[in-house]
Amino acid sequence: MKKLLLIIFISALTACSTTAPVVMKFPDIPQALKEPAGKLSPLDTSKKIELSDIIENANENAGKYYELRERYNAWIEWYTEQKKIFESVK
Repeated sequence: MKKLLLIIFISALTACSTTAPVVMKFPDIPQALKEPAGKLSPLDTSKKIELSDIIENANENAGKYYELRERYNAWIEWYTEQKKIFESVK
């Protein structure tokens, strides 16, 4: 009986020691960072262009630029952090 228990114990230990290869997958990009940049607004040339039209258009396009810059910076930050985590696990 002791020999049987010893055989079961040894076979259980050897069965647990097998290692399977673990393949790490780099995480997917958040959807908010995948959205393409919006197009800049052109001036309406169908009417006489005034200075206020130019200023309004410039403000709108500047807002789009700053929004895109923030998304770009968020992308760089996300990628850098994910890469550090991914490489530290190896």
